[in-house]
Amino acid sequence: MKTVAVIGLVYGGLVLAGGLIGYATTGSLPSAVAGGAFGIAILGSAIAMLKGKTGGWYAALGLTAVLALFFGIRLWQGGAFMPTGLMAALSLIAVVLLVVLRRARSTGLH
Repeated sequence: MKTVAVIGLVYGGLVLAGGLIGYATTGSLPSAVAGGAFGIAILGSAIAMLKGKTGGWYAALGLTAVLALFFGIRLWQGGAFMPTGLMAALSLIAVVLLVVLRRARSTGLH
């Protein structure tokens, strides 16, 4: 579960940093609030995974999937890669890694 938790820690940190960068560069308060809230929640779920709580994995997966959907829709509507497309790609990669690594662990491959 530690490798899966590391994915959550890295992704949560990127989300948190992205929200702060969005605020610093454009003054976007919604970026700061959403990035802060989602980033902290994902970091918390990763810490729960490190403590062996399966609810942490479900929380991380759900939050990451919501962000992947949100940024995917924004990318589809606007077409700009930065920062929307980057966050959509990172979110999708994080979802895939969370699922694949968890599945590999449960089947004994990891």
